[in-house]
Amino acid sequence: MQVQFVAVVLALIAAAPPTAAAPLGKVYVVGMGPSPDLVTLRGVAAAKEADLFILESAADAQVWAAYVGTKPVLYAPRVARIYYGTDPATLKTPAEKARAARNDATRRELAAAVEKAVRAGKTAAFLQWGDPMVFGSLYLLEMLPPEIPTEIIPGVGAFAAGSAALKRSTVYGWDTNSVILTMTDWPGRADTNAKLMATQTSMVFYTMGLNYPELFAQLKKAYPAETPVAVVSYTGDRAQQAIRRSTVGAFLRDVDWKALPVDMHTLFVGKFLTAGQARKDGVIHGLDHIEGTHAEDVPPAAKTPPSGR
Repeated sequence: MQVQFVAVVLALIAAAPPTAAAPLGKVYVVGMGPSPDLVTLRGVAAAKEADLFILESAADAQVWAAYVGTKPVLYAPRVARIYYGTDPATLKTPAEKARAARNDATRRELAAAVEKAVRAGKTAAFLQWGDPMVFGSLYLLEMLPPEIPTEIIPGVGAFAAGSAALKRSTVYGWDTNSVILTMTDWPGRADTNAKLMATQTSMVFYTMGLNYPELFAQLKKAYPAETPVAVVSYTGDRAQQAIRRSTVGAFLRDVDWKALPVDMHTLFVGKFLTAGQARKDGVIHGLDHIEGTHAEDVPPAAKTPPSGR
């Protein structure tokens, strides 16, 4: 199927060959937000400018049909990420090597088709959910020759949209001012979640394949049982967004985590959920800086109107 899509797009491009002096086109990677109405104005402009689109699934063509219309589409399936960066010679079984070879061929065919389109003066827009800079697909840009013009347009991600839904900023953690964005552990990972939890700072988990019982067993060792947690489902979607709140100690009892929408929810952990913007030191450490640099932010005292008026 992937080869067919590539062949169709290449045929469309070849049907209108560029002149020798034709300028290069461009490749945009566009963050489309977690909900179709959260795309940025710059993202909308790039999508409207595109001559062809790169999507991760056929379903995306339906969601963004207003932009895609009848324009050519190339597909970059999520499974094509598998084995990216892996030397096939290090794989143990014929099945693994075959899958690695297929995915490598898919990636190379995609990169070749995009490069040819750009050299023909076409603009391609790779539309991605949320913010492509957090767990997005950027391997295509890494595979293109350096002279191919590219631009990434950031989008609203699940982290930002989820924080907005909770109406709490994760950096205000009472006695912490950091937040860790992470996901499930994988073999060979150096920064395991157990290590990251040691600081007891705010944590945000992207929940693809997350093992909740295992994760909360780790959290209980690092955080007090009363530490607040929240799950935001369908972040940014005004019709479907839902919030479930609990604590580190009670989450597995309070929340039907098995029923949470797969890949469509985000887990937040930390004191920021209840502390709000209050700080342990009352932000007194910033007094000199704030008064020294932002004194002009304070409006002058209102003048007393003359008597009789």
